[in-house]
Amino acid sequence: MFTIAFISASGGAGKTTLAINTAASLAIDGRKVLFIDFDPSAMATRVLLGRTFDECNLKTLMKKLVDYSRGYSRNMPTVSECLHQHKIPGNNAAFHVLPGGNLDEISNDIKNVPNWGSLLKVLVDKIMEEMSYDFDVIILDSPNWVYQFFEMTFSLAPLYVAITRPGIQEITKFIDFLRQIMDMLYNQKIFVPSNKRYDSLVSYIVNQYRSNMKAQDVMKTWREAKEIVSKAFPNIRPLTNNKPDKYYGKENTEFVGFKHVDDISLDSYVEDGPLYTRKYKEEDKIKPIKQFKAYYESLMQFISEMAPVEVAH
Repeated sequence: MFTIAFISASGGAGKTTLAINTAASLAIDGRKVLFIDFDPSAMATRVLLGRTFDECNLKTLMKKLVDYSRGYSRNMPTVSECLHQHKIPGNNAAFHVLPGGNLDEISNDIKNVPNWGSLLKVLVDKIMEEMSYDFDVIILDSPNWVYQFFEMTFSLAPLYVAITRPGIQEITKFIDFLRQIMDMLYNQKIFVPSNKRYDSLVSYIVNQYRSNMKAQDVMKTWREAKEIVSKAFPNIRPLTNNKPDKYYGKENTEFVGFKHVDDISLDSYVEDGPLYTRKYKEEDKIKPIKQFKAYYESLMQFISEMAPVEVAH
């Protein structure tokens, strides 16, 4: 099993859209996927399940687990009853979803539990125990910036996909964000594969190049972003693909991220299904599909090289 946590420095960078499309693609490829909505906004829950679930979600489960851990309750929470199955639009495949809830509302309770950073892992283990079901992949849709409960992701030994928009100001903010993430990773007992470094657990993708950008302008903007990120973090892997194709115009280039178009959106996922399986003839609609497949291929290579990662107990 491996875990992928989708993270970003800014809101609206396309984190949830990419997390959902990735989860759907993995499920279509035959993987058993658990999607955990770790974002207090619960946007992914609304998209995948059509509504929020105030009666049973990550927050309510965490509160019950906290009460049990502190001796206020005799029984562990029944976790699997909160899971829902999302049927992928236009496809027979499906994956499980743990609905999101705002953990900020019970932050004091959580942080009064010794080793509270392991609580999310306890819930995941309980899900598998109750269902007698081993998931192949866990997808975490994390909040923007450095969430106060970001430490909970470490016990799941995840790989990280960090999303940023282009532009100097966005990239500068992105670097500050990554520095904080790295500082936290260095303090965790996480064992990476031999001859790898902690920052190699993180990959990144540039999203939302302007829709009217010409291919050469996309490449120029990418090179500027890559130079800044690589200088600060030489081991962080860009999810690019050097297979030439007409990703951004009429000329062949490598894949260096996504353009900002309507076909790469949450509404588009609901209406047309995942990018991975869409079939169009119109050239403008084919390009986002090519972009996603190039990203997905790069992500699979990143996973094969880095997983599994282990956490010391």
